[in-house]
Amino acid sequence: MKKVGILVAVFAVLSCTKTQYDEYEVTSGEADFSNYVAVGNSLTQGYQDGGMHNEYGQQDNSYPAIIARQMGVNFIQPTVPPLGQGYMHLEYRDGEIEVIKAYDADITTNDPTAIDDDPAWISWGDTTVKYNNLGVSGIKLVNCLSGGKNTTINFNLLQTALNENGRFLNFGDAVNPVTYLDHIKRSNATFFTCWLGNNDVLGWSTEGGDNDSVASTPGLKLTELSDLIEFRDKYDSVLTAFAAMGSKGVCATLPDVTSIPYFNTVTLEAIDDDVWIREGADTNIIRLATEDDLLLLTASDELADGLGKIQSKPLPHTVVLDKDEITIVQTRTNEINNAIKSLAAQHGFALADMNQFMKTLTNTGLSFDGVDFTPKYIEGGVFSLDGVHPNGRGYAIIANEFIRVTNEFYGSNIPTTIVSNYRGITFP
Repeated sequence: MKKVGILVAVFAVLSCTKTQYDEYEVTSGEADFSNYVAVGNSLTQGYQDGGMHNEYGQQDNSYPAIIARQMGVNFIQPTVPPLGQGYMHLEYRDGEIEVIKAYDADITTNDPTAIDDDPAWISWGDTTVKYNNLGVSGIKLVNCLSGGKNTTINFNLLQTALNENGRFLNFGDAVNPVTYLDHIKRSNATFFTCWLGNNDVLGWSTEGGDNDSVASTPGLKLTELSDLIEFRDKYDSVLTAFAAMGSKGVCATLPDVTSIPYFNTVTLEAIDDDVWIREGADTNIIRLATEDDLLLLTASDELADGLGKIQSKPLPHTVVLDKDEITIVQTRTNEINNAIKSLAAQHGFALADMNQFMKTLTNTGLSFDGVDFTPKYIEGGVFSLDGVHPNGRGYAIIANEFIRVTNEFYGSNIPTTIVSNYRGITFP
């Protein structure tokens, strides 16, 4: 991704002030908020701008941390060092705003201002602390416990050696594994939010419908779409664990990933030219892209390098979600959401329909504190620079939706937060 028009600068008005908890008595209704535990992936952990970072309290303001603050309860959020694992940022150059990727040690073309790992990143995470936020960026629901297509050894490889974002949890080893479900069972949660499942469809989609494999571990495919039956069985195991504690909570559906800026910023209309694409992961079909295909945000770099302009040099399939792949991921998302809705009802838990919530954002936009928000990249005010994860204000909006559902279902009176008190995208 290269440059964004200077007009986006009108969105540079930011607030660094954290939300303030209004001093009045919060009642929990039929729930008990004394030990609120959040489970999920990157959206729960507070990931944004293509990396975990916390130099302005980004991770401190994950949506579960915001919810807990509004509840008025203690909440231990595992936080990374300020620069974290490096992240994307904006630079002002030649009258335009330019998006700068995080530093990549595997290439020699890094921008001089690219942000690298914090020196303390390699050793962050204290596994002796009992955290309330158990969100792990990159985790798939089907990897929360062993069995199915994922062997125990593959599970531990996925959650430890290959996932530095889970370093704050002790996953044991291949001989004595500790699963994510084990951590849930040990949490003694009185109340929970569960937003697991996004990576069960997201990874496949952001790789252009590709099953990204680990060369050193045959059979371990990090981005493969999760099997529906396996998903349902393991999601049921998670909710059964919470039910066994007597916990109350909120389950969340998965948004339609094709509606986020990552899939809707690089368009044929914006390019204003023909674009040649390679269709699918397993075919040699090369054709012109149509409005029924989605070019990924990463396609901008390929286009800038001259790919896609002629038939002999098409865009690789990993930066395109073609029309058939769109149908595949939307169908699996709907199937998984139906399973989540059914299991939440079966266990008597509340449901935050984030799929429908995202559709509202896409179709009509949302307004909070006199500010209008849309899913548009950068200008929309909701998403961070990676085009997938929210910025601080986006997480505040999500927190308010969880709060609304909690109050409605359990009869509590948690106050919503002031969205404008949180950071949007940081402009130079």
